[in-house]
Amino acid sequence: MAVPVLTGLALGFGLASCGGAPPAPREYPRLEDESVEPAPETIAREPLRDAPLVVAQPSSDPVVTFRVAFEAGSASDPAGYEGVTRLAAELMAGGGAGALSYAELSRALYPMAGRISAHVERDMTVFVGQVHRDHADAFYALFRDVLLQPRMSEEDFGRVRDQQRDALVVSLRSADDEELGKQALQTLMYEGHPYAHPALGTEAALARVRVDDVRAQRARVFCAGRSIVGIAGDYPAPLAERLRSDISQLTSAQCVGRRVLPAPPDVERRRVLIVRKPEAQSVAVSMGFPIDVQRDDPDYPALVLVAAWLGQHRQFIGRLMQQIRGERGLNYGDYAYAEHFTQEGWSTFPLPNVARRQQHFSIWLRPLRPETAHFAIRLAIRELTQLVEGGMDQEALDRVRAFADRYYALFLQTSSRRLGFAMDDAYYGVDAAYLERLRESWRALTPETLNATMRRHLTPDRLQIACVASDAEQLAEALATDAESPITYRSEVSAAVLAEDRDIVAYPLQIPRDRIRIQPVDTLF
Repeated sequence: MAVPVLTGLALGFGLASCGGAPPAPREYPRLEDESVEPAPETIAREPLRDAPLVVAQPSSDPVVTFRVAFEAGSASDPAGYEGVTRLAAELMAGGGAGALSYAELSRALYPMAGRISAHVERDMTVFVGQVHRDHADAFYALFRDVLLQPRMSEEDFGRVRDQQRDALVVSLRSADDEELGKQALQTLMYEGHPYAHPALGTEAALARVRVDDVRAQRARVFCAGRSIVGIAGDYPAPLAERLRSDISQLTSAQCVGRRVLPAPPDVERRRVLIVRKPEAQSVAVSMGFPIDVQRDDPDYPALVLVAAWLGQHRQFIGRLMQQIRGERGLNYGDYAYAEHFTQEGWSTFPLPNVARRQQHFSIWLRPLRPETAHFAIRLAIRELTQLVEGGMDQEALDRVRAFADRYYALFLQTSSRRLGFAMDDAYYGVDAAYLERLRESWRALTPETLNATMRRHLTPDRLQIACVASDAEQLAEALATDAESPITYRSEVSAAVLAEDRDIVAYPLQIPRDRIRIQPVDTLF
């Protein structure tokens, strides 16, 4: 099977073409098409490692957890085949393996109460298996086949691709405006970059992909030299070595290293992408900008504290939560993040193993009534600006540090989560454990060092803003003209809030119309 020729992504959209018709879809050669004239690889790639990285955490926990992460995600999708990496992972975890069909595999897992899942992000894919220690060996035989001998049949492919298309078209576009707004923000911040499209891919690409494309992508990216393997719990001692040895077999001539990422777009002024969705009942808002800080950066702990003070996820210690929900009742929640954040299930905690090579700072405002959206955007940007300009004093630092010192320990309350965070430490190449590293750095912070770090990396003028709204034109006009955004409340608010509102309603955002794009929802992804 021919190695595909990669020439770069085609997802970019120019804000300069604001209001124009979306470009016609490009045609791409099949990944496996032998008739395609081979061309020199034009993408710089990192070398593959010689062997998997291994993280073993034996404990008395009766639940044994296997995590096998690959440094491959949707940023690894070839141009024109957006979504193929996720299809490969889902087809492995949700199809037959070894001698078993998918139905037979499901029946084999049932009496063990075992489960196997996969999650794909921009730069990482992780397969997770969990089972009671009494069934660890039998379960591992099945987990191993999913990774090493997936059937990837045509029949399973059709089902998995239909599910992925429904997740994109029905769930994301039609039923989840909050996630749609977050993905729109990624597209805006990373225009023309491998991070621009969601892991689900695009509707056009999913229609184009065939099962051989998915098999080829698996062979290219789910390789030993891109893997981090982990095991935790009360597992039989030889199992850790078996896991390492088995994953080491994932080598072939088709394996390629990670592509070297281009720098994210260097945008110095605010821009807005409004996704026009006529049936939207509220306005979803996400905003942010790329930052050059990851977990291995000495500035990372300070930015974590800044984000916690401004908007710790689903916690009232955050200033945005206090002001927008607590004082004014405008929505359900308002949060800030120092790195990419994916909530784990229905918990309030971040999902591990969603690591990225490039990060961003972001703010998420949960859905707002349309008549309050402009005001809330102003309020959020004003809060961030005042924080950066005014800084945090000793009292504020002590308060948020005391909170974070205890709250972040909850991130590590299960064996599976501890293993996931330890694997992320291996991914970022840091020696000290996540929580210990944060706590040690937090203890050394002063208001002066914290504020200097914040000002090095957070620039409110660079905010990229993504909204999902029904009346997109009205919102665009209001933003572009900086028209006042008067606010009325359905319940009583304090005199102090009303006094502050008089400043907020006219707070200048300074986003001219030529930096605001409106895009119909059915043309996004």
